[in-house]
Amino acid sequence: MDKITTVLLQLSLITPFVMLLIAALVTCGLLRGNPRWPVITGVALTSLVAVTCLCFFGSRLTQQAYSLRLLNWLPLAGEGDPQLQIDVLFDPVSLAFYGLISLASLFFLLLHPKSDIGFVSDRRYSWPLYLLGFSAAIGVVLSANFLELFFFWMILSISLNLLHEVTFQSSSAAEPVHRHWWGWSAFSDAMLLLTLYLIHSSFSSLDFLKTLQPAATQAVHIQNRVALPGIGVTLFLAAVPRLGLFPASALVISNSRPWPALSLAALNLLAMPAGLFLLIRCAPLLLTIDATRTLVSQLAMVSAFLTGFSACCLMRREAWDRCLNWLAATLTGILVATLGFNVLESITDLLPVIVVQTCVISLLLSLVCWQREQTIPAASLPALRVGLLLLLTAVIINLGGLLNPLITARATSPGLRNEVLLWLMLPLIGVYLFGLTRFYFALSRQTGINSSSPFPRFLLWIITGLVCLLTAVTLFPLPFVPRFWQSPLISSGPDPFDRDWLFCSFYFLAVLVALILAWMTAPRNRAARTQRAASSLLHLGETHYHASDLLSRAVIQPAQMLVKSVTFLDDWLTGVLSRSTLEKLPRLWGQLLSHMQNGQTAFPTLVLIFTLSILILVLMILH
Repeated sequence: MDKITTVLLQLSLITPFVMLLIAALVTCGLLRGNPRWPVITGVALTSLVAVTCLCFFGSRLTQQAYSLRLLNWLPLAGEGDPQLQIDVLFDPVSLAFYGLISLASLFFLLLHPKSDIGFVSDRRYSWPLYLLGFSAAIGVVLSANFLELFFFWMILSISLNLLHEVTFQSSSAAEPVHRHWWGWSAFSDAMLLLTLYLIHSSFSSLDFLKTLQPAATQAVHIQNRVALPGIGVTLFLAAVPRLGLFPASALVISNSRPWPALSLAALNLLAMPAGLFLLIRCAPLLLTIDATRTLVSQLAMVSAFLTGFSACCLMRREAWDRCLNWLAATLTGILVATLGFNVLESITDLLPVIVVQTCVISLLLSLVCWQREQTIPAASLPALRVGLLLLLTAVIINLGGLLNPLITARATSPGLRNEVLLWLMLPLIGVYLFGLTRFYFALSRQTGINSSSPFPRFLLWIITGLVCLLTAVTLFPLPFVPRFWQSPLISSGPDPFDRDWLFCSFYFLAVLVALILAWMTAPRNRAARTQRAASSLLHLGETHYHASDLLSRAVIQPAQMLVKSVTFLDDWLTGVLSRSTLEKLPRLWGQLLSHMQNGQTAFPTLVLIFTLSILILVLMILH
């Protein structure tokens, strides 16, 4: 291993913890300064190291993974006992989540309004606590064994709990604070600890390279058929509170007060990526058993339906912070359901979708903070509208990355139940896109104010351009851009439309319907409101009525007239033919009788006469 590789592996985990120490010294008053700047500096340096690692290791990870031991912390006496060792592991999954957590947190902190910085009471401690959670999330995604992952998972739980406590602490608030986050964090930690016990009992090891190999999982399944299903269920339950899936999605409504910005950022930019990483890292333990895959996909879809419905209901109350949190939970439900449908070879197709969508959510979270404080100047609204439109375009293009995994799952998962569940993914994607489009219209159509606080328009343009560039790089390689993604989506396989044109057609139809409905139900400009605006559902009902009336006049009524004309013509033709036939039959009958008298017919003629007689009798009865 060369020196550059060793230095990058060391800096990836050491950098955030060193800056955490500096931020703690500043917060305690031992060093002078604002606690915000050590946190932003630490996240920025970590992001720089992450981008450097993506550019350096991007093309090399297709051949091998890189691992380095930083600290042999708690060596135990027994060789078979688990050892707490701080290692760093670089593979496509860990490197993607490393860059995701770093860039998403950096985007949010750079665009976060400075007026939200509070030094009242103990709120100044929220900044180092966020950096502690950020460092723990980096440790989770760079772990090389389950014991190290559990160690950083516990630190992440503690930092999230303390962060919520500090940000919600306010002496002027009359209503009490419901601390449901302690229970959900304890549940997640307990489930992960139980998972570690089951894995060590079944595999006699906690190392990723030994427990996640296909040969090892098959051997354990042959030896004990209930081991892998138990491990899969406990893993999924450990990830549910981090992902915000139902019923843990109710955490954001446990308190009537608005959630602070750093708490929302920790839930969406630290906890959710950590939960997704746990499921994707342990996918060989989840996807080996069909029953576990079915359970994970069904529960994730149910959760996505509930959180999507909740987000659409909150849109009428303009609670955009909680609405955005539930849209993020809907996205995680879609991703987990797609993960449950697929095989191990299709997991890497989900990584670009996770990275781009989370970066977009980080930008929207910062804009929610500006909108909640109503400090967006009127001169910055055009730039805000263009930036939001570019982000929405990037979201729509990036969601196409779900087509290949869903089509692969549809081809490899026969059965009516799986077919129905896969088709239900299309309205789920439509609901998620509908929520983001409504969010775009709500922010772009609001009125600006004469605020003295400067809005970071230049930073918004730069970060929006970086997100759009990241979206393009994940689709296809660009010239003069480092290839830090090993398999672009467009070049990774055949065209999805050629593989399954029907599913792709309905996917684009769902996207189009979601955009049209979001546009039809979008709120109007607040400056033009002189009275209470009508309900968006009423506008939707009126539009549906006019569309139905136009459809009736253009298609249904002409079709009914055509049917009546064809029926009348059929009755007239039948009547004319019946009368002419009855008038000619007696003359033909007489001619046949005369031929029989002259001896010009034989026995077949007699048979024909009897047959015609029977037919004439039947026609007379029917007429």
